[in-house]
Amino acid sequence: MAMTSQEQIELRSYCAFLLKEYGFQFSPSDPVIPALYIIHREMQLNIQNNCALAEQVQDAASRISPQVFHFNVEGEAWRFQMGITLRWVLGGILILLLCVMANWFWSNTRDVRNARTIIESSGNMEELLKAVKKEKSGSYFIDFTLAKGDSVQHFKEFVKVDSKTVRVYLGKESQ
Repeated sequence: MAMTSQEQIELRSYCAFLLKEYGFQFSPSDPVIPALYIIHREMQLNIQNNCALAEQVQDAASRISPQVFHFNVEGEAWRFQMGITLRWVLGGILILLLCVMANWFWSNTRDVRNARTIIESSGNMEELLKAVKKEKSGSYFIDFTLAKGDSVQHFKEFVKVDSKTVRVYLGKESQ
Protein backbone atom coordinates (compact mmCIF):
# COMPACT_ATOMS: atom_id res chain seq x y z
CA MET A 1 0.00 0.00 0.00
CA ALA A 2 1.52 3.27 -1.12
CA MET A 3 1.60 6.31 1.13
CA THR A 4 0.12 9.61 0.09
CA SER A 5 2.38 12.65 -0.07
CA GLN A 6 0.71 14.08 3.06
CA GLU A 7 1.40 10.84 5.02
CA GLN A 8 4.99 10.91 3.86
CA ILE A 9 5.42 14.50 5.05
CA GLU A 10 3.86 13.68 8.44
CA LEU A 11 6.07 10.60 8.83
CA ARG A 12 9.21 12.58 7.95
CA SER A 13 8.24 15.34 10.36
CA TYR A 14 7.67 12.80 13.14
CA CYS A 15 11.00 11.12 12.41
CA ALA A 16 12.81 14.44 12.41
CA PHE A 17 11.14 15.29 15.72
CA LEU A 18 12.28 11.96 17.29
CA LEU A 19 15.81 12.36 16.01
CA LYS A 20 15.93 15.95 17.28
CA GLU A 21 15.11 14.64 20.80
CA TYR A 22 18.22 12.41 20.63
CA GLY A 23 20.40 15.26 19.40
CA PHE A 24 20.35 14.63 15.64
CA GLN A 25 19.47 17.58 13.41
CA PHE A 26 17.80 16.59 10.12
CA SER A 27 15.33 18.53 8.02
CA PRO A 28 11.92 16.92 7.43
CA SER A 29 12.61 16.76 3.71
CA ASP A 30 15.80 14.68 4.13
CA PRO A 31 15.35 11.28 2.35
CA VAL A 32 17.38 9.44 5.07
CA ILE A 33 14.84 10.13 7.83
CA PRO A 34 12.44 7.17 7.18
CA ALA A 35 15.35 4.73 7.19
CA LEU A 36 16.64 6.24 10.43
CA TYR A 37 13.16 5.95 11.93
CA ILE A 38 12.99 2.25 11.02
CA ILE A 39 16.41 1.72 12.59
CA HIS A 40 15.21 3.58 15.69
CA ARG A 41 12.11 1.36 15.97
CA GLU A 42 14.17 -1.81 15.51
CA MET A 43 16.60 -0.66 18.19
CA GLN A 44 13.72 0.02 20.59
CA LEU A 45 12.34 -3.46 19.92
CA ASN A 46 15.81 -4.94 20.42
CA ILE A 47 16.22 -3.09 23.75
CA GLN A 48 12.83 -4.37 24.93
CA ASN A 49 13.76 -7.95 23.98
CA ASN A 50 17.11 -7.63 25.75
CA CYS A 51 15.40 -6.33 28.90
CA ALA A 52 12.99 -9.29 28.81
CA LEU A 53 15.91 -11.73 28.44
CA ALA A 54 17.77 -10.03 31.29
CA GLU A 55 14.72 -10.43 33.53
CA GLN A 56 14.48 -14.12 32.66
CA VAL A 57 18.18 -14.63 33.42
CA GLN A 58 17.86 -12.81 36.75
CA ASP A 59 14.78 -14.85 37.61
CA ALA A 60 16.60 -18.12 36.80
CA ALA A 61 19.66 -17.01 38.78
CA SER A 62 17.52 -16.16 41.79
CA ARG A 63 16.03 -19.67 41.72
CA ILE A 64 19.49 -21.27 41.64
CA SER A 65 20.56 -19.40 44.80
CA PRO A 66 24.31 -19.99 44.56
CA GLN A 67 26.38 -19.86 47.71
CA VAL A 68 28.69 -16.87 47.73
CA PHE A 69 31.36 -16.61 50.37
CA HIS A 70 32.83 -13.25 51.28
CA PHE A 71 36.19 -13.40 53.04
CA ASN A 72 37.00 -10.09 54.70
CA VAL A 73 39.73 -11.11 57.15
CA GLU A 74 43.20 -12.27 56.17
CA GLY A 75 43.53 -16.06 56.48
CA GLU A 76 39.77 -16.64 56.50
CA ALA A 77 39.75 -18.30 53.08
CA TRP A 78 42.62 -20.59 54.13
CA ARG A 79 40.69 -21.71 57.23
CA PHE A 80 37.62 -22.28 55.06
CA GLN A 81 39.62 -24.51 52.71
CA MET A 82 41.11 -26.38 55.69
CA GLY A 83 37.58 -27.02 56.97
CA ILE A 84 36.56 -28.48 53.63
CA THR A 85 39.72 -30.62 53.57
CA LEU A 86 39.09 -31.84 57.11
CA ARG A 87 35.53 -32.77 56.18
CA TRP A 88 36.74 -34.85 53.20
CA VAL A 89 39.51 -36.49 55.25
CA LEU A 90 37.08 -37.48 58.02
CA GLY A 91 34.60 -38.78 55.45
CA GLY A 92 37.36 -40.80 53.77
CA ILE A 93 38.50 -42.24 57.09
CA LEU A 94 34.92 -43.22 57.92
CA ILE A 95 34.50 -44.97 54.57
CA LEU A 96 37.87 -46.70 54.96
CA LEU A 97 36.90 -47.83 58.46
CA LEU A 98 33.61 -49.25 57.15
CA CYS A 99 35.52 -51.13 54.42
CA VAL A 100 37.98 -52.57 56.97
CA MET A 101 35.12 -53.70 59.23
CA ALA A 102 33.30 -55.29 56.29
CA ASN A 103 36.50 -57.11 55.26
CA TRP A 104 37.07 -58.30 58.83
CA PHE A 105 33.47 -59.58 59.09
CA TRP A 106 33.73 -61.30 55.70
CA SER A 107 37.04 -63.00 56.55
CA ASN A 108 35.64 -64.24 59.88
CA THR A 109 32.55 -65.73 58.23
CA ARG A 110 34.73 -67.27 55.51
CA ASP A 111 36.99 -68.84 58.15
CA VAL A 112 33.93 -70.24 59.94
CA ARG A 113 32.66 -71.74 56.67
CA ASN A 114 36.07 -73.28 55.98
CA ALA A 115 36.17 -74.74 59.50
CA ARG A 116 32.69 -76.23 59.05
CA THR A 117 33.81 -77.82 55.76
CA ILE A 118 36.85 -79.36 57.45
CA ILE A 119 34.75 -80.70 60.32
CA GLU A 120 32.14 -82.13 57.96
CA SER A 121 34.77 -83.80 55.78
CA SER A 122 36.77 -85.17 58.72
CA GLY A 123 34.62 -88.31 58.71
CA ASN A 124 35.75 -89.00 55.15
CA MET A 125 39.38 -88.32 56.04
CA GLU A 126 39.18 -90.91 58.80
CA GLU A 127 38.14 -93.48 56.25
CA LEU A 128 40.98 -92.48 53.94
CA LEU A 129 43.56 -92.59 56.75
CA LYS A 130 42.53 -96.20 57.48
CA ALA A 131 43.69 -97.17 53.98
CA VAL A 132 47.18 -95.66 54.43
CA LYS A 133 50.01 -98.18 54.61
CA LYS A 134 53.70 -97.85 55.29
CA GLU A 135 56.54 -99.32 53.25
CA LYS A 136 59.67 -100.74 54.78
CA SER A 137 61.54 -97.61 53.61
CA GLY A 138 59.20 -95.45 55.71
CA SER A 139 57.07 -93.99 52.87
CA TYR A 140 53.33 -93.88 53.26
CA PHE A 141 51.06 -94.94 50.40
CA ILE A 142 47.48 -95.84 49.54
CA ASP A 143 46.59 -98.66 47.16
CA PHE A 144 43.62 -98.12 44.89
CA THR A 145 42.19 -100.88 42.70
CA LEU A 146 40.21 -100.62 39.48
CA ALA A 147 36.46 -100.57 40.16
CA LYS A 148 34.48 -103.64 39.16
CA GLY A 149 30.91 -103.33 37.97
CA ASP A 150 28.72 -100.23 38.35
CA SER A 151 29.20 -99.59 42.08
CA VAL A 152 32.33 -98.15 43.66
CA GLN A 153 33.84 -98.59 47.12
CA HIS A 154 34.75 -95.15 48.36
CA PHE A 155 38.47 -94.49 49.07
CA LYS A 156 39.46 -97.96 47.79
CA GLU A 157 38.60 -98.14 44.12
CA PHE A 158 39.08 -95.84 41.16
CA VAL A 159 37.47 -95.42 37.77
CA LYS A 160 39.50 -94.57 34.70
CA VAL A 161 37.64 -91.66 33.02
CA ASP A 162 39.95 -91.42 29.99
CA SER A 163 43.56 -92.20 29.12
CA LYS A 164 44.94 -89.44 31.38
CA THR A 165 42.31 -89.18 34.12
CA VAL A 166 41.61 -91.39 37.11
CA ARG A 167 38.71 -90.62 39.47
CA VAL A 168 38.82 -91.71 43.12
CA TYR A 169 35.44 -91.58 44.87
CA LEU A 170 35.61 -90.04 48.33
CA GLY A 171 32.03 -90.49 49.46
CA LYS A 172 28.57 -89.00 49.10
CA GLU A 173 27.36 -85.70 50.46
CA SER A 174 25.39 -86.09 53.67
CA GLN A 175 21.88 -84.76 53.49
